[in-house]
Amino acid sequence: MKVDTYRNVAKMLTSALPIKAEDYRQAVDDCLAEIKRLPQSAKVALRSAYIFSRKVPTQEREDLFQELALAILEAKVEDERLAYAIARCDWQDWWRKYMTRSHYYAGSLNATLEDADGQEVEFGELLVGKVEFERKMNGGLDGQALYAKLPEAIKQVVNKRLIGKPTTSTERTRLQTFIGTRPTILVS
Repeated sequence: MKVDTYRNVAKMLTSALPIKAEDYRQAVDDCLAEIKRLPQSAKVALRSAYIFSRKVPTQEREDLFQELALAILEAKVEDERLAYAIARCDWQDWWRKYMTRSHYYAGSLNATLEDADGQEVEFGELLVGKVEFERKMNGGLDGQALYAKLPEAIKQVVNKRLIGKPTTSTERTRLQTFIGTRPTILVS
């Protein structure tokens, strides 16, 4: 079982290397040989970090693997059960932070989305842009309807942004809170 895990660690580490497809198997074998030569504490760290890094979203795996392996190596742990416990606690902390970030950014004006052209655009700009487009290009009917749905405080912020005036941090927070509590307003 451990050899399979070490092979998987070797595959993961090798996949980040700029090598040709035909050289991949040899590179994995070479990396596996290097892993087997590591001291027991390093092998335990790699194994525990690998196990828990597989339990996060794909785009986060390498970063979490590095964080977990480093935490276990810094603790100088040789007992596999203790290394597993350290990795598990750090993994749980990571998930708590990740979920907090996910909820915060989902309603944030700074959250980036892709527009119809595939360009990244901030959520706050999307709201202002939608109102502006609807007011200018679609005869103003949809824009006026959307604008009419906005509370007076949000209308003031949108008006400032439409004419190009800077907004205060309080106004940006007010707009961010409004959008965060009504994320479907753009599609209604």
